[in-house]
Amino acid sequence: MDVASGCVVRADRLGTDVSAVAGTDRPKRCVMHGIFTAFSLILSKPFRRPLPLAKRIRENDEGTTAIEFGILAVPFFLFVFGIMAVGLQFFTINALDHAVEAASRKIRTGEAQKEGKTMNDFRQMVCDEAGTYIAVDCDDGRLIVHVQSGDDWADIAPSACASGGNLTAPAGSGTDPLSDNSGGAGQVVLVTACYDWTLPIQFPYLQYMMMLPADGIPLSSGGSLIQSASTFRTEPYE
Repeated sequence: MDVASGCVVRADRLGTDVSAVAGTDRPKRCVMHGIFTAFSLILSKPFRRPLPLAKRIRENDEGTTAIEFGILAVPFFLFVFGIMAVGLQFFTINALDHAVEAASRKIRTGEAQKEGKTMNDFRQMVCDEAGTYIAVDCDDGRLIVHVQSGDDWADIAPSACASGGNLTAPAGSGTDPLSDNSGGAGQVVLVTACYDWTLPIQFPYLQYMMMLPADGIPLSSGGSLIQSASTFRTEPYE
């Protein structure tokens, strides 16, 4: 009820029925007032004052998923690549450990000495046991094998795998008989394999997990030093 005009105006929705207002028996002023009110309701909504920019941004949730993924993507992928790096490193370590253990058993039982194996032959045995993943680097001199022996455990001083950024060459020549380094039956033997793992060169993020030599100087190749050792007393095979 409009008090000023004495007219009843339907303003309960935007689409007010103007024809119904205009067709009543009320005075002309009520008809005109009704038409004016109806058009005012129709025209007022499209021209409402827009919300402030800050409020529109705050209330707009479109693209929320993309923003959340963008925030979490970097730490997520770093975590995934970190897991891959640890897995590759442990795989390489286990492969080298297996190779040294399997090849050293032939020294322990005297099989390699009886067959007249040389130091180069024994190194090749380690490469073969390590599998293709490591064997492909054997021809490049990235795998060095040291064989030392003595009458007692205290007689052996472990050889350093690297010095001054380079792998340490084994004593003697590669053509020397293996028995010159492994000794005879009942001897204490230490076999040390030193591997220049070059994968961190292709994948720089692996360099954060590199193992440094004992002197703390990184390998000049840019790779990571991985080493494995096996010590035992040879059986009385003679």
